[in-house]
Amino acid sequence: MKTKILFSALLFATNISFANNVQIGAPTVAVGPSTISFTIQWDNSWNVASGPTNWDGVWVFVKRQDCSDNLWNHALVSTLSGDHSITGGVLQVDAVTDGMGVFIRRTATGLGNIPASTVTLKLQTAPNLADNFQVFGIEVVNVPQGDFYIGDGTRGTSSFGFSDGLTCAGGPWNPKLITNAIQTAGLGAASNYQCNNFGSTGALPATFPLGWNTFYCMKYEISQEQYSAFLNTLTYDQQVSRTANAPNSAIGTFGVAGATPSRNDIKISASGTINNIPAVYTTTLPNVACNWLSWSDLIAYLDWSALRPMTEFEFEKVCRGLVAVAASENAWGTINLLQAESGALNNAGLVNETSTAAGAGLCAYGINNTANGPLRCGFAATAATTRTQSGGSYYGAMDMSGNIAEQCVGGYAYNYSAFTTANGDGNLSAIGTANTANWPSLGGGQVGGISRGSDWFTTTVAYLNVSDRYQMVVNTNQNRDYRYGGRGVRNW
Repeated sequence: MKTKILFSALLFATNISFANNVQIGAPTVAVGPSTISFTIQWDNSWNVASGPTNWDGVWVFVKRQDCSDNLWNHALVSTLSGDHSITGGVLQVDAVTDGMGVFIRRTATGLGNIPASTVTLKLQTAPNLADNFQVFGIEVVNVPQGDFYIGDGTRGTSSFGFSDGLTCAGGPWNPKLITNAIQTAGLGAASNYQCNNFGSTGALPATFPLGWNTFYCMKYEISQEQYSAFLNTLTYDQQVSRTANAPNSAIGTFGVAGATPSRNDIKISASGTINNIPAVYTTTLPNVACNWLSWSDLIAYLDWSALRPMTEFEFEKVCRGLVAVAASENAWGTINLLQAESGALNNAGLVNETSTAAGAGLCAYGINNTANGPLRCGFAATAATTRTQSGGSYYGAMDMSGNIAEQCVGGYAYNYSAFTTANGDGNLSAIGTANTANWPSLGGGQVGGISRGSDWFTTTVAYLNVSDRYQMVVNTNQNRDYRYGGRGVRNW
């Protein structure tokens, strides 16, 4: 009996993911103890007790396919950390209260690569005889609680930037300090954080995630490998909503890209059958950031992976951290800027793809040619680069200025005050849409889904600034666009 289950699990789940440098081995399932085991390793890990005082890690979750209907669903794991184990003595497994997955991270302070370690997770429900399992891992960074500023004193390229709301006409437009008291009481009306009320039409309450409390943020933007894997767990009808071309299109048809793919190579490798058999998707650019994602695509991926969208307040926290504001700073904390041209790359399309340029402020921006596109997630970072050379945020998240636009909850002329820290439930509606309550559903700066950090194509360098909010005046991300992708966050 056990042999049959192990074989069935291995048969489908032999995918070993190299996206974003995480390697997860094929899982094995044990029936009696209801456990799933697999190996995990990744590079350039840290746990530091000074500076950002944070660590990186991996959000791990499990999908389970029932042989009776062939549908993939989220598999809940134990909410007790002690029910899970990991070998090697370097890592620990942190359970979460909803059982949607676990965080795996360093136990103690340290730097360097994580060698292969065997993880064993306790499932909440015993596997059936012929169930298939897949294990997914997304690299994350911890963002500790603490006071931080929104706005950089310049109001960005327009009058839209955050400020303390106290002095408006003619300035100065002082940054706004987000404190525990503000998070506890709520930020209130838009006039408290923006001179011209370019914020939520409803007062932001204590339940709205302003960023003061601790959370995890994806270290990288969603990659093409990650989005392909997501598509391959959906039904045909769900794939229809999450792709640009019908799943029953011919082999080789682009999945999410428009007429000009701009380095998005997600394609159909096996055609689906209408209302029956889903398509299979692959990509030759697995580690390249996934563009062509609309707001509804992004939040569907985040709901499926039990994450949630970040707010634009959290975006500034992840970029700036707890340090003083620098006017017109980019995500790496300075105004340095060096263009990384995607038409001239070392090892283009490979796991070690890099720009031919190197230096302070290296960033994919201003290319202005749709024949090119975004670069590999974290392309500028190595074990030897500094924060300004790697494009890293204060807490170690990569590419938050440039590459692809970061879609966040925020903007103006829309009431997004009901948004909370509620994470996704791992499953989508029958037509493939996110179904977590109070998530803005449409996207766009006037309907709750603002774009931050600019992208590989746009030439206006000020849009790269941490505090610039100009791109909220457009609703481009309501539709699929070659500049848009994103990442998610999660509370403990």
